[in-house]
Amino acid sequence: MMRIRSREIVPRLFITILILIVLEVMSSAFLPLFGISKYMIPFNVLIVLFLGFKLENPYLALMIVAVQYFHSIFTIEGWEMGTIAGVLICIIISYLRDILHFTSSIVTILVTQMFQFIWFVILSSLLYLKLGSFDYIVEKFWRFIPESIVISLVAPFFFSVLDKVWGVRDEGLMGDRS
Repeated sequence: MMRIRSREIVPRLFITILILIVLEVMSSAFLPLFGISKYMIPFNVLIVLFLGFKLENPYLALMIVAVQYFHSIFTIEGWEMGTIAGVLICIIISYLRDILHFTSSIVTILVTQMFQFIWFVILSSLLYLKLGSFDYIVEKFWRFIPESIVISLVAPFFFSVLDKVWGVRDEGLMGDRS
């Protein structure tokens, strides 16, 4: 896990958000070209997971708000529920930080999938409170499965790119220095 100085946050977060915007534009432009119009790859979740796994910073919640705000430009989802889910996920990560060590791509893929499922459960709970019905949640679950598999498979590569952006040393995802 990396502690980052406050003055380094803004430029690195800016680059991360630019990466998010490029990926969101590509996802929303190219997937429909291939007839995949109901799916949207949630790169915002991957960025929030990276921030939670790799950074120890008191501004983490504000960084999550920024990521979710820019993600909301490209979807009908608001930034609020994603921010709540992201903060709750990062709290869970902080409790599990000592037992999670990423030593391979397979472990990274599996843990990313697990936290995406937790993200889905949190968002579904919030949606149920808002809508009072499971109909949309069931429909969303069937879209969640392929989207989460794609995100989990690209997680090792994506995390290595964000490692370079954030200046994270080549160590275990949680700061394993063994």
